Amino acid sequence: MSKLSQKLELGQKLTPQQVLQANILQLNTTLLEQRILQELEENPALEMVELEIKSNDENQEEYDLKEESNLEMDESIKELDDKSEETDFEWEELISDPEEFDYSNMGKPEKKEHFDIPIKSEKSLSEKLYEQLNDLNLNDIQLKISEELIGNIDESGYLTIETILVADRMDIDESEVLTVLKIIMSLDPPGIGARNLRECLMAQVEDISDTLTYRVLDSHFDDFANKRYSKIMDNLDCTEDELKIVMEDVSQLNPNPGDSLQETVKEFILPDITCSYEKNEWVILINDSTIPEIRISDNYISILNDYKDKSEVRKFVKGKLDSAKWFIEAVNQRRDTMRTVMAAIIHKQNTFFNSDKRELTPMILKDIAKDLKLDISTISRVTNGKYVQLPFGIYELKEFFSEGLKNKDGLMISNTVIKNRLKEIIDKENKVNPFGDEELAVKLQSDGFQIARRTVAKYREQLKIPVSRLRKKL
Repeated sequence: MSKLSQKLELGQKLTPQQVLQANILQLNTTLLEQRILQELEENPALEMVELEIKSNDENQEEYDLKEESNLEMDESIKELDDKSEETDFEWEELISDPEEFDYSNMGKPEKKEHFDIPIKSEKSLSEKLYEQLNDLNLNDIQLKISEELIGNIDESGYLTIETILVADRMDIDESEVLTVLKIIMSLDPPGIGARNLRECLMAQVEDISDTLTYRVLDSHFDDFANKRYSKIMDNLDCTEDELKIVMEDVSQLNPNPGDSLQETVKEFILPDITCSYEKNEWVILINDSTIPEIRISDNYISILNDYKDKSEVRKFVKGKLDSAKWFIEAVNQRRDTMRTVMAAIIHKQNTFFNSDKRELTPMILKDIAKDLKLDISTISRVTNGKYVQLPFGIYELKEFFSEGLKNKDGLMISNTVIKNRLKEIIDKENKVNPFGDEELAVKLQSDGFQIARRTVAKYREQLKIPVSRLRKKL
């Protein structure tokens, strides 16, 4: 027989308001604008403030009226709380999923809109390939095979399915599939539909199959890719100068033929914060000029007061007013928190902001969180995916955070400084005999950095610099 038991536990749970503030805080300026527009559409208690140019007296008068209105609303809501049962508020309506707001979803109207300018019609990769195939007079079977193959070409231009699988699916011989694949690879750009890099490059030099370049790619591709140049020269009986010509020819080939058929999409960074140095101090401004200014609708406040005796109306209106109030507070809290965190970063990174060296001091999220007495997750939300415009460039906030290593004097140095020095050493090395990781570690140690070979390897990989063997040149 099962027994009933009780267990007492202490737990920490975020309030709905805190969850809302966390969701709003992690949005950048562009996504926040989308979120506000959605909230304006869903909550009738919110309205957009019309832009008007007013005098200082008018602004002060409007501010006083707004404060009075807010106090009146708070008192009305408090009065209703005392008189009625707790409102069944649907928090899911207010707390949205941040993933709903993505750059890819921007500018998609839900209703038909009239455009004054023509919209550019863009053809897909498949459509561009089909257009070229229509001029080749292929038979019906070949056209069906081409549809199967083209439908499995990725954005980079490579075939993502085995030809034997296409043959089995269509109950034909694989040689027929390979014939059509060769036709596709001869289309513009050459190499489209290749199954690997070697096949892609060879398709682009097929017209010069009697050259050394073709022989190198055909018979010694692995040696060439891994820069085993001595082995290639011995096997093909060629000179170093001839191999250099091969390297020049291969460097002009296109390893991603699909990219040339794709429309180039330019990505623009909209800084969330602007910092300027004025009168010997840093001035921090939050870039929210594109964000609609919102307020609580006076009409809904009137409804709240006019329908105090109607329970259903009162619950609905109170829920919308609560939602509007907490949403506005979350937006304002985001602005204040971002400004506070940015000020703390400037204070910590004095050698970067207030000197010409632009050297970072070792700093982690915990340091800022400790100074501001905030949770580390809050600092992470503020800095992730947000950018600051400085007089000398645009930086992502998380770039100011880095771990540190000790130098020979025992002082902590940012790993960003070490990475920059590592890159300088590699850029100046002799490419005929590049430094290995052990040699790079010795070089950095001679500069005063206490660093191990495995740490050098980790930093080199983070800088996307290949190993010495792949950096070797003739």
